[in-house]
Amino acid sequence: METLFNRLRNQKLREGETLVCFLGQAGVLIKTYPQRYVIVDPYLSDLCETRIGIKFKRLTPALLDADELDALQLEAYLLTHHHEDHLDAFLIPALRDKAFPFYAPPESAALLGELGVARDRILYLHDGAEHLLHNDIRIHGVFADHGEYAPDAVGIVIEIGGRTIFHMGDTCLDRTAFAAIRDKFRIDLLFVPINGRYGNMDAADGAEAVAILQPKQAVPCHFWMLPGNSGGDLELFLDKTVELAPQTNVRLMAAGESFQL
Repeated sequence: METLFNRLRNQKLREGETLVCFLGQAGVLIKTYPQRYVIVDPYLSDLCETRIGIKFKRLTPALLDADELDALQLEAYLLTHHHEDHLDAFLIPALRDKAFPFYAPPESAALLGELGVARDRILYLHDGAEHLLHNDIRIHGVFADHGEYAPDAVGIVIEIGGRTIFHMGDTCLDRTAFAAIRDKFRIDLLFVPINGRYGNMDAADGAEAVAILQPKQAVPCHFWMLPGNSGGDLELFLDKTVELAPQTNVRLMAAGESFQL
């Protein structure tokens, strides 16, 4: 059976084309021409079960491992906050590739340092931060409100291959902040959490966020993998998004599924 790694490597892109792969939970891998990869919040281990307990056992398999990420030669590794299902402290030390940079908010940056990541590889993300990677990938830190669970959490906007992708990370609904993001960016693809736990939006909130942000396409995430942090009514999200944001195409993505943006 063909592996996800082989599918990613074998997918040929033309200049200006971008491939987006959903890794489950909140993990996203973006490939742009010709063989360039940016990853956001990958959770590929059993860290949550090990640290928190059986309620956080992963119920979907990890489809990539550290050796495969090394072989992809990442351009950048992006983190929205420090929670175990976003900052995978088993995965990161297993990566042998020491060339790519990390982009992370301060608490995540401190944890990266504890995991042995060199300080000169870590760039800070916060609301309003902006970084240019190799002159053609622009990374923005934007608003997220994960409350007391992660007060420095950020959303991340990535301008890559002529497209704009907004990964919301973990956040509650804030109409004013989301309207400001909409006014600044024309969003091609939105990843929106809908689990409704630990301060995150639920399905109805997620649909309202889509209506405010007006992306061309939206993908719900952060549901079903971990029983202790699950939830997310996909049917409600679909129905409410059709009602509130008929201009947006909603994609339901299984872990390992990809599409060309």
